Amino acid sequence: MDAASDESISSGTLKYLGSDWETPPIDPEKPKNEVEPGGEIVKTEGLLRLDLVPQFIFGPQAVSTEDQVYYSNAQLFKGDTPARANYIQLSDNRGSLEGWQLTVRQETQFMNEHAQTKELSGAVLSFDKQWGNSTTNQEYQPTIVKDAIKISEIGATYPIAIAGKGKGSGTWTIEFGSSGSVEGIENTLTPVINADGKPVTDPTVEDKPMYKNSAVALFVPGQIAKDPVKYSTTLTWTIAVL
Repeated sequence: MDAASDESISSGTLKYLGSDWETPPIDPEKPKNEVEPGGEIVKTEGLLRLDLVPQFIFGPQAVSTEDQVYYSNAQLFKGDTPARANYIQLSDNRGSLEGWQLTVRQETQFMNEHAQTKELSGAVLSFDKQWGNSTTNQEYQPTIVKDAIKISEIGATYPIAIAGKGKGSGTWTIEFGSSGSVEGIENTLTPVINADGKPVTDPTVEDKPMYKNSAVALFVPGQIAKDPVKYSTTLTWTIAVL
């Protein structure tokens, strides 16, 4: 005699949630490690966002009538993380794999509205030796501009990286230079030493030793007027859908 049998149908469901919560800053040379950068953290929100943009500080310099190239202070962190080259961090959690483009624009020349000489005419900011890193599979890495980026035209937009369709998902860092901890990536950091040959430290970041990063440079012509004041500019970093 045949045994009676019954059949029933069940279902399985899966729902993807957009990861639009904050992504903490990560070590650009050891991206599995979260870090706490010294200084202000500037970021945007959304599924496609900038988690951290670099702040370039060239520090006090003597007034000179000779052409000068100044290097940016490297990025310092609280805790045990050593100094790193300046970097930008971004996340693409849209899940669409549509791609994106990262650009930078310098809004003004280095200026001080209260000085007699209000701008450093002819000053040129430049970035070099940029490279990308992520905990994501490297086959998804965006294409990063490899040539030095010289911002010779104020207000013009300069590409930094492009993620074509199917690329750039997850969280990525783009570092300008390196501390030399990653094999095959040139070290661009040098310690800042005072007149006595001792390391200069940053009191705002746990008195950690300061470094200069030769991959981020500011050229200032000698034969322009300049006052003994602070000059500054504004950079706009944009991440946009292709």
